[in-house]
Amino acid sequence: MPSSASAGRLKQQLTREDWVDAAIDVMVQNSEAQVMVERLGATLGVSRGSFYWHFRSREQLMGAILERWTQTATISVQEHLDKQEPDAARRLLLYMRLPIKSARSSRGADLELAILGWARRSEMARKAVARVDALRTRHFTELFAELGFGAAECRRRTHMTYAFMRYIAWRRDLDLATRLELINAVHADLVSGAR
Repeated sequence: MPSSASAGRLKQQLTREDWVDAAIDVMVQNSEAQVMVERLGATLGVSRGSFYWHFRSREQLMGAILERWTQTATISVQEHLDKQEPDAARRLLLYMRLPIKSARSSRGADLELAILGWARRSEMARKAVARVDALRTRHFTELFAELGFGAAECRRRTHMTYAFMRYIAWRRDLDLATRLELINAVHADLVSGAR
């Protein structure tokens, strides 16, 4: 058990990111409606004052969750994969495998599901989802264009890819091998006819 002096130092070292992490945990396990400052403070072992050191309001915390989700689940992923894999067909396969890549990916899928539910009730969340959808679909469209498909075919394949990725992320009743087999088969269909 930490001494009261070391516990005080731990509380002082609590960061904005710690609050966001705790709020995401609540969203993934319950819903955004259950993200309450007092409850988060109790979980983190700090007072409401610590929260207000980092955020002006609960709404600002919720906005930080959406910013983190946009950055980590879309922008950073795109930058990383674009640098890692020069071949467009292979890069598309890596994108499609993301939802089942790791436990962290599964948690990301759970957060996304929570955000999509929240977006049904919140304009702020709806705008964030629209932005992420636009970023992702634009990126997939560019990938299919790189593979040599025309504009209409790029759009069609983009929407099929995106819908399938959400589907495969949430089909936890299917074992990993089955989901991987489905991903590989759908990927092969999507890139067939590429030049």
